[in-house]
Amino acid sequence: MSTGRIGVRNAAAALVAFLFAALGASIGTQGIIGPAVLVPGVLLSLVASGALLLAARWPRAATAVAICCETAACALGYLPTPLLLAPLIGCLYWLAVVGSVRAVAWWTGSAVAAVILGGLTDTPTGGSLVLRTVGVALWLLPAVFAGRTAQAQRSYLDVVRARAEDAERSRDDEVRHRVGEERLRIARELHDVVAHHLTVAHAQAGTAEHLLERRPEQARELLAGLGVSTSAALQELKATVAVLRTSDDDPPVDTVPAPGLDQLDELVEPCRAAGIDVTVVREGSPARLPRLVDVTAHRVVQEALTNVTKHAVRPSVTITVRRTEDAFCVHVENTGVRPGPAGSGYGLIGMRERALALDGTVVAGPVGSERYAVTFTVPLEPWEGPR
Repeated sequence: MSTGRIGVRNAAAALVAFLFAALGASIGTQGIIGPAVLVPGVLLSLVASGALLLAARWPRAATAVAICCETAACALGYLPTPLLLAPLIGCLYWLAVVGSVRAVAWWTGSAVAAVILGGLTDTPTGGSLVLRTVGVALWLLPAVFAGRTAQAQRSYLDVVRARAEDAERSRDDEVRHRVGEERLRIARELHDVVAHHLTVAHAQAGTAEHLLERRPEQARELLAGLGVSTSAALQELKATVAVLRTSDDDPPVDTVPAPGLDQLDELVEPCRAAGIDVTVVREGSPARLPRLVDVTAHRVVQEALTNVTKHAVRPSVTITVRRTEDAFCVHVENTGVRPGPAGSGYGLIGMRERALALDGTVVAGPVGSERYAVTFTVPLEPWEGPR
């Protein structure tokens, strides 16, 4: 609500309270009081109504002014009816809305006591005595209760609004978190797919160029393999883009199935064609791996071979696939390591992120003179079964 509308509302409330108080000043135990006697009561009602106009901003000061005016009016003999006490009732209401329980109780008790004492200075008897004592409490206390109810409702609405804002912020944070995770996943997939195939294709092209004059037949075989590598890269890249461009309402698209270790021979064949000696050793149970473990192991081997193709000189690679009852391990070790620090590019980061998602580990680094190894280990128990 704007400040202008609040001011108009307070002014209207003060005007109505003044009219009620002026009317109440004209009522006595014997009927309507003469006009000459109304002047002090009307003036006091005007001051009390002016205090009500400012009660929303300064509730305690306004209540104090209203108490003094109403006490003076009762001391002058005016009957404390709900009409006469309307400005004080409004001030107590605002005080109950914005004040603490202790402050409201103190000001309410003070108002009731002051107005009763002011009315008893005339030592009335009979029905007038009841109105000047019990009646005062009956007129003022409901306003306090109404104010406390309004404060409780306002506090409840503030809590609901705060919770809604927190929920909105939480949703925004969750969306940003999910978007960040999806970006990392897309980056891993694109890196694993494109980097491996293009690296192998680059090695095949370099080897074919080297053998073109001396061994043209072998060079043609390498060039044929180069076409296979680039075709595979384009196929997987196309499938990835198709998945990313498909919404929930679109029909399903034809995608390349996620690779696994059953395609390990197809994975190492281009490397062998590029002149890299690759040996695959399988140990343990031949039972099928859980799908997530199988895909992650394939990507780890793929990235390890990509690094070998890019960085090693005349390498020899041994891939050991080992499965026990409760764990699975892939160990890729190669020779021909170039001098320099251990790799720390996006490929190694991606391997570690994939392993971490399965509660596994990836350890990569030198393991001896001119030898480098990548070891992926993951527990099988959490991933066995329908998952």
